[in-house]
Amino acid sequence: MSLSSNVSLKFFSIILMIISGFCFVVMHSAAKYLADSVHIFEVVFLRCALVVVVLFPFIVREGKKSLFTKQPKNQIYRIVTNSIAMLFFFYGLTLSPLSLATALNFTAPVFTVILAIIFLKEKLTPQCLMALFLGFIGVLFILRPDVSFNVGGMFILLSSLIWAISLIFIKKLTRTDSAITISLYAGVGMVPATFVMAYPYLEIISTAQLAVIFFIAVSGTLAQTLLNSALKRGDLSFLLPLDFLKLIWSVIIGGVFFGESAPMLLWVGGAFIIGSATLIVITGKKH
Repeated sequence: MSLSSNVSLKFFSIILMIISGFCFVVMHSAAKYLADSVHIFEVVFLRCALVVVVLFPFIVREGKKSLFTKQPKNQIYRIVTNSIAMLFFFYGLTLSPLSLATALNFTAPVFTVILAIIFLKEKLTPQCLMALFLGFIGVLFILRPDVSFNVGGMFILLSSLIWAISLIFIKKLTRTDSAITISLYAGVGMVPATFVMAYPYLEIISTAQLAVIFFIAVSGTLAQTLLNSALKRGDLSFLLPLDFLKLIWSVIIGGVFFGESAPMLLWVGGAFIIGSATLIVITGKKH
């Protein structure tokens, strides 16, 4: 692969990662909005059940090959870890402000980079290390005035650790499977676990509520598929610092739709996070 092609792939992976992060926050925001009227476990179950509907046009385009995986064991490991992480995060989300939940979830990039170095033998460049450091410092600035380690926070931190493990399996899957195949197996595979958790809370929902849940399914599936595509083109240690940008999106959405305040230290932390993302973009263009 030529140097110019490698730079283009890295830069494209950056764009995919940024859009994916925004879609994840949009999904979380819609789930938080709906949580007052529909139990979060029912929301998560229906989000997974609708993945096939959302991906159907892409499955038709890719053909039968999208239905088969070359790594069944890693698909199972990913499904199990992703199911637990998703249930823990959404439950914690109902007990925490959106910006706080997103910020606590930012331990995931740190966990993931460490695991990627150990298990995937990825190299951590000085630029990526600096970006990770800047992003994490930004999160600490934002958390400083608000941190209260409650039950919701505990579930979100556990979710972050388990999601980091899941990302390792996703990265391995991108070596042989398409982004659509990985998203399809995850969505379908998580239906049993999410159904068991949702069953005691299942109830008839309105058309408006179903529309919001379908929106959650679309944004969540898009976020996951874009993430898969990004990881197929770039290393975890290179891309994960961009995850810190989610906090910027969550603060904006939290303020606009949920009336959550944005103290001064939040904007200071945001500057660090933007600096982290900028460093990654510059590094991607140079290398």
